[in-house]
Amino acid sequence: MRIFKEKFLKSTIHIFNQTPMKFTLFAALIIFALSTQAADKRIYSTDAIGNRQYDKPSYTITDDGRIYETDSIGNRQYDKPSYTITDNGRIYETDSIGNKRYDKQSYKIEGDKILPTDSIGNRQYDKPAFEIK
Repeated sequence: MRIFKEKFLKSTIHIFNQTPMKFTLFAALIIFALSTQAADKRIYSTDAIGNRQYDKPSYTITDDGRIYETDSIGNRQYDKPSYTITDNGRIYETDSIGNKRYDKQSYKIEGDKILPTDSIGNRQYDKPAFEIK
């Protein structure tokens, strides 16, 4: 392990000593990647008891109120349906343009939980709930 660390440090120093532009570009890329990942909140599917379901897809909440499905690494799945959070705490499925789909499953935010509701707003206990982390 010590030999690997030494080789990694030597190669890293060699890359950064070649040109300051490479280092600046590399540092900017890392900062951008970390800042975009840190700003988003994650949503995980839970069972009836409240345990996380890691085999189910997770979601990411962006700053503009959109919710996207993500894979296990955290990459957004733009080909899957997205959701929009309204001012009253309701969540509706939206198409790629941004039109709300009122005929699809909707949700309601209560604290750090997202609960499934019908079109009137009644809680559906037979559908899975979600947890915000």
